[in-house]
Amino acid sequence: MKNLTKVFVMTIILTITLVGTVFASSGDAYIVTKEMIYESYNKKTVNSGFVEILIGNMNFTQYQEDKNIVITPTPDEIITDEYGNMYAYFDVSGLRAGQKFRVTIKRDLETDTYTEIIPSRTDSVANPETAPFLVATEKIESDDPEMISKAKEITDGIYTDYKKAQAIFEYVNVNISYDESSTYANKGALSALKSMRGVCEEFATLFAAMCRAVEVPTRLIEGYKMAPRENKSGDIIENEYDLINHVWAEIYLQEFGWVPVEPTVIYLLNGERKPYLESFCRMADAEYVAIGIYNYEKANRRMKGVRETSYEETIILKSTIPEEIQNTFRDTNTVAWAKEAIQSLYAKNIVNGYSDVQYAPENNISRIEFICMLSRLLRYNEVMASNSKGMSYYYPDYSETHWSKEDYDFLMRCYQAMNPGDPASMGFDDLTEVFGVGGLNQNKAITRGEVVALMNEFLDDGYSTIKFKDVSIFTPFYSSIMKAASIGLIVGYPDGTFKPNAPITRAEMAVVLDRYMTNNNYTLVGE
Repeated sequence: MKNLTKVFVMTIILTITLVGTVFASSGDAYIVTKEMIYESYNKKTVNSGFVEILIGNMNFTQYQEDKNIVITPTPDEIITDEYGNMYAYFDVSGLRAGQKFRVTIKRDLETDTYTEIIPSRTDSVANPETAPFLVATEKIESDDPEMISKAKEITDGIYTDYKKAQAIFEYVNVNISYDESSTYANKGALSALKSMRGVCEEFATLFAAMCRAVEVPTRLIEGYKMAPRENKSGDIIENEYDLINHVWAEIYLQEFGWVPVEPTVIYLLNGERKPYLESFCRMADAEYVAIGIYNYEKANRRMKGVRETSYEETIILKSTIPEEIQNTFRDTNTVAWAKEAIQSLYAKNIVNGYSDVQYAPENNISRIEFICMLSRLLRYNEVMASNSKGMSYYYPDYSETHWSKEDYDFLMRCYQAMNPGDPASMGFDDLTEVFGVGGLNQNKAITRGEVVALMNEFLDDGYSTIKFKDVSIFTPFYSSIMKAASIGLIVGYPDGTFKPNAPITRAEMAVVLDRYMTNNNYTLVGE
């Protein structure tokens, strides 16, 4: 794994009678989240820039099931490397100075153990799937003469691939000293062979290089090892884990497929290192999270024109996540087409009812109600303004003691973040271009045209060939209407009209905001 800042080694000090109690054998379901924030590198608008982030593979190991991966916002492209690893590509050209670009990748998965009993006479098999994992690559120098010689020496007189891999595993597992120093860490197989020092990457790459040298297909898996989190007193916190970047191996065996091999486990028996065979062709511990196939030649994250200001990885046990709060509205059955959207937004605290039982789906939405809904939506999506500070300008007819002030101020900061070159307006221009300068008239029903105009700053560009009978280039908010229509955010009516001046109902608004939420992420679903 590239430039690891965290690595994993497990030291086991046991007597023979305790070997069977080393690991727990039950798996569980988790949400693994990566969150990255980027900003313009030179504090100016990015003329040409991109961000590319590893997503990984899905359901490519026998000890993990990936339900889905949700990427927010939607990538401009999904790129796949020669091993099937997927990368989310974002074009950040036009990112303004001071504007933040946040990417979140959430992986819904279940981990498991692998405890198949594999006969020692088992061989590997040559096929298109295994071919890429029999050749030398950077850091897996299986074609080096010294590597070949040592691998043949270790496996001399052994005739099955299973036993060859076991002999190599025992050699690597027992002889490499775990060393995090920059001299030895993350240097690869040949360095490990010469120094017999390194971290998980050296344990795994040396094992892989030697196996490939004697024609045993071997691939490396990059991902995480979950470590129970401890409090300041050193006590384990129940159901909380830290993610530790990790690399391990898999060999391909006929009738069994890719089976796990974990060489980075140091096992001491009465003070003497011994091979820990519980981690050869076994995954007795279910707390491994596989992300993708190791590919040193392609970085996990690449960027141009921006710098990464924040990177965070977290894991949550799904059983500890509170269930979604269900609404108790009695009047949403009349708008079945909007019911799911209303529930989704209600659970996220973006919309509320007039009471516990009344949503009033056919009621119009006032201007101030929409401002609050849009503000909460942007806050939930963690837009670039979530941590920004700024002043707000208020209409003369708006009271700063109004219940909506917090949401109003946040929306103004969002507008400021989208237009940092005009701080004097304090985001107010975005409102006055829609509502005018005379007054907010906060209780007036907001129209369909005004809705898309206020959302315009937060929508991706698009081109629409749709034509509405009642919309022309002279229609107020024409460009916003066409942009919203082009991305499917809001549609017209069966008679071919858009009705830009018509009030929008609470049910219609729920659908529009829910579409924004849905369009703002990309979901990969496991098989």
